[in-house]
Amino acid sequence: MKFLITFLILFLSPNITLSEYVGTERCKNCHIIQYENFIKYSRMSRSFEAVEKMKNKITQEELKTCYQCHTTAYRQKGGFISVDKTPHLKNTGCEVCHGPGKKHVETKNPKYIKRKFNIQICEPCHTEERIRAFRFKPLLYGGAH
Repeated sequence: MKFLITFLILFLSPNITLSEYVGTERCKNCHIIQYENFIKYSRMSRSFEAVEKMKNKITQEELKTCYQCHTTAYRQKGGFISVDKTPHLKNTGCEVCHGPGKKHVETKNPKYIKRKFNIQICEPCHTEERIRAFRFKPLLYGGAH
């Protein structure tokens, strides 16, 4: 029965069938402790709040540059499009660091998800310019889990 429910969720959900990205909520099913720590301690789990605070103070073009770091997989196939179309990807979620999770969720096989990290995973968002501008530093293994 559990398999049937998982199958129906994966293949009948409009957000999942078109996407390699499934959203952080899907990680909770198997990784409850990591999920709870991420939600409780990581600012990444609430990253879209910063976009919401700034969206009336910046141009649409500037807003799009914010989405690159404050959402999951913006401008990537199956990634964040908008709050209306892809609400499950509106924050910087697990898949930003661990990669698209669809295949991992489907198979439960760890080979389909990134598990070993280095600083290059952080660098697309945590550039020198952004570190100076926003006063944050990449914390390797600092995703609160």
